[in-house]
Amino acid sequence: MTSDGPKATYQSPLRARLKEQTSQIILDAVGTVIRNGDLAAVSVAEVARVAEVTEQTVYRHYRSRDELIRAFVKWHLEQAVGGPDIKLPQTIDELLVWVEARYSAWEIDRQIVSETYLSAVGRELRKPLYELGYQNLLRMLGNEYPGLSEELRTSAASAMLTLMSTENFVFLQRNLGYDARTVHRSVVTAINAMRRGLAGESEAAGG
Repeated sequence: MTSDGPKATYQSPLRARLKEQTSQIILDAVGTVIRNGDLAAVSVAEVARVAEVTEQTVYRHYRSRDELIRAFVKWHLEQAVGGPDIKLPQTIDELLVWVEARYSAWEIDRQIVSETYLSAVGRELRKPLYELGYQNLLRMLGNEYPGLSEELRTSAASAMLTLMSTENFVFLQRNLGYDARTVHRSVVTAINAMRRGLAGESEAAGG
């Protein structure tokens, strides 16, 4: 006796792998276009030319230029912070070491960082990452300075997050000519000065 029910659609592993590889080639091409120009230079036609694929191939993977740019920024951010398997620093000292590596990576890809991370879609996609970082800072400050008031803890966390942000990194590079090492040194100096003040406040409160 045979069944007249619907048959499961066969999904070819090879086809899926080729689709993923093509998608990666296209995203790499977006990065190349931005590095050699700017975000405005990204078009489906130019990305197809650099990727050595047809425009139709690009459109099969990404329905529009906006979708293509969003996919690229999301992919680049995931590469930068560790993707879904991101391991958060457990102490402020660990965080300051972690951010040094981010600054070095941002300096290498400064054109992509300044063009895409600070764009509207970049700010939107980074917002959950900043919220995650903010909550982690609140936790670390609570552990290291248990006597702090909630107001001081939230103020310190927001100030530290601002100092370590992409926006601050780009600002210092563009306006003061800082390289990644100098940005990191200035941020560490400022945060450690804050920490000394927080330690005094915590001790005074009996924490």
